[in-house]
Amino acid sequence: MRRMSGRTKIDSGARGMALVIVLWVLTLLSVIALEFCFSMRTELNVTQNFKEETQVYFYAQGGIHRAIAELVYKNDPAIQAQRKQVEEQKKLLPAAEGEQATSSLPEEWRTDGRPYSVPFRFGEAEVRVRSEAGRINLNRASDQLLRKVIKYFVEMGEKRDVIVDSIQDWRDKDALHRLNGAENDYYQSLPEPYNCKNGDFDTLEELLLVRGVTPELFYGKKMKGEGGGQEEGPIVGFKDIFTVFSSIDRVDVNMASPEVLMVLLGISFDMAKRVIEVREEKEFANLAELVQRVPEITPYVQDVKGFLLFKTNMPYYTITAWGKTKEAESKRGLECVVKIDPKEENGYKILMWRDAVY
Repeated sequence: MRRMSGRTKIDSGARGMALVIVLWVLTLLSVIALEFCFSMRTELNVTQNFKEETQVYFYAQGGIHRAIAELVYKNDPAIQAQRKQVEEQKKLLPAAEGEQATSSLPEEWRTDGRPYSVPFRFGEAEVRVRSEAGRINLNRASDQLLRKVIKYFVEMGEKRDVIVDSIQDWRDKDALHRLNGAENDYYQSLPEPYNCKNGDFDTLEELLLVRGVTPELFYGKKMKGEGGGQEEGPIVGFKDIFTVFSSIDRVDVNMASPEVLMVLLGISFDMAKRVIEVREEKEFANLAELVQRVPEITPYVQDVKGFLLFKTNMPYYTITAWGKTKEAESKRGLECVVKIDPKEENGYKILMWRDAVY
């Protein structure tokens, strides 16, 4: 009987140990299964995100190519001659027939930055086209124009003079100092030295290398209101005002953004929006018409009227496109500068491409 009792205790202990081992194995398998499920879920989400990112990227790319096609159409002499002929016929027809004749023509895209929607099956692209004639040419802007623009960003006289003179020293061909400028001796004395270019700016980002230009000035700061106060308005920097692609030394009022109008004319954000609203109805033909239709702007145009143009025909455009899904869960921005030129094989040439816009 004693032997039987000992064997029973041994068998019970073995069974208990086996149960513990089984429980540990089940726990381990459960953890492995949960980890596998979590990994698969993560992989699924990553794959879904990658798919959506790829989709919106190509939506944005499709929007850019649609805009290029519209610009080629807009600058086609044969199509413009046809449009002009229809417009002339409209004047000779009764009102109803004239409107019907005009409506048969496809609407031209405006190049003043207004948004256009390009639909796709599972999403869309929001596209904006801006003529580079609506910005200030960094390589051709005169000393007077530069001082007026920089004054809107920098109040201190000496600091402003340093930026203006340094910009001119950077782009001129010689190594002579302006009073507050900078040449090789200054740039070579920096912790990470480099040379003064002594040539035209190829990109706006080169401004960040110029003495006195800070990231805040380049990327943006709140604009001041009338009388030096602060008002609600956009964040504006040098990158929004200048261009290196314009072929003129003046600014087309019909293509200028509210930010450019604010800085160039020295007006408030509300007044700049007022100019845009009036321009939406019909573009300004000349300075007299601008003053007539927006009388409150009269005091501000006297000092800058020599820098203003109306209805230029410049072939350089900036196209910005945002691709997004219908649920707007994913979004991707692209930007390029394009030159419309019939001499090119496809009628255009891409001068700059930015693969990510934030």
